Amino acid sequence: MSASYDEELLARLSQADPAAGVVVDPVTSPQARQLLERTMQTLDQTSPSTAPSPAPRRLGGVVRRPALLAAAAGLVLVLGIGAALSDRPDAPAPRPGTTLALQVAGGLSMSSCLPFDVAVLAQMPVALAGTVTEVEAGQVTLQVDRWYRGGDAMRVTVSQPDAASSVALDGVSFEQGKRFLLTATEGTVNGCGFSGPYSDELAASYEQAFAR
Repeated sequence: MSASYDEELLARLSQADPAAGVVVDPVTSPQARQLLERTMQTLDQTSPSTAPSPAPRRLGGVVRRPALLAAAAGLVLVLGIGAALSDRPDAPAPRPGTTLALQVAGGLSMSSCLPFDVAVLAQMPVALAGTVTEVEAGQVTLQVDRWYRGGDAMRVTVSQPDAASSVALDGVSFEQGKRFLLTATEGTVNGCGFSGPYSDELAASYEQAFAR
């Protein structure tokens, strides 16, 4: 094949090639790098909503859905917090169900009583209001509905060792369903008007004497 024929063939191929005469930049050129960066940014900005949702995983034949697992974890956390709060050491304890035992001194004479005075009443270490719930020979039980001072028991028993039948205070018997205001010193109920059946006047004196 002659040299002139080869040159003529190359000329015809150049005319038929659409890329003939186009200048191509090397891959290391700045223009090629900018084009590559724009292409990568376009791919990164693709909306995630177009991507298919991942299929739920199966472990041991059970479908594990992330939302259900998150809800279960939240429930466990709430229950754990509730248990921790219920076990707090400063949580209020239930009121004790103990009974305070008192007695009435026998043979007390009204003639030996000091005049009633709110200032003297205020010195009493134990003061309460309660209703008689049980009456027995030599002893009565009262349900406490208010403590003014000196205790927190729910019940109080008042006994009179030498009583043949019902217990009396300053000549007044304790009757079931009747409300009393009581003060006591060293386990003995104070008479002489410092304890007695409930009345508005005596209750007002208690409010004044044991005001906080």
